[in-house]
Amino acid sequence: MVSSSWKIDNKKSSSEKFFKVKPDCKLRIRLIDDPVRLVKIFSHDRKCAVIESEEVGKRLREQYPTKLSSVNIRFACWCIDRDDNSLKILDMPVSVARTLGNREALVGEKIAGIAEGCDWSITTNGKQGMEVRYDVVYLEETPLSCLEREMVEDKKSEKNGHYDLTKIFGSCDFEEAEEKLFGI
Repeated sequence: MVSSSWKIDNKKSSSEKFFKVKPDCKLRIRLIDDPVRLVKIFSHDRKCAVIESEEVGKRLREQYPTKLSSVNIRFACWCIDRDDNSLKILDMPVSVARTLGNREALVGEKIAGIAEGCDWSITTNGKQGMEVRYDVVYLEETPLSCLEREMVEDKKSEKNGHYDLTKIFGSCDFEEAEEKLFGI
């Protein structure tokens, strides 16, 4: 069961379900596709912009040193939430994505896909910030069932890029990030 510490965020798109690894979470997932790298920057008043590159983040921080927090690298991917068997977008830190990728690199087994892929457990230690630790555990190989394949294909067939994570997150250049973060 997804604990109450999971943040379901439907602000990005009314038709997508997002969830983010947070303290005290317990999750069982099945990745559908490989994770996509995101570069995020936050203002001190917690506005966020997904930006094109770390270089854009560096330029923004140089221009607005008292208004911006650090640049964060995150990863997002489509997955099946095994608690409710729904298709969601998982937002995860680099350390979780790295652990997932290490299995593919070390064992040679794909971590995501329709025919190949596996279930994972992700839990955290309940701490915040630099003290949070993620426990990512391979559970078992899990080819998608017919119903799961149908759910993924239905999502892929939707118009307007509702499956393409690069379109859903839509990265900003320098000027677009200024507008989004500061209304400039």
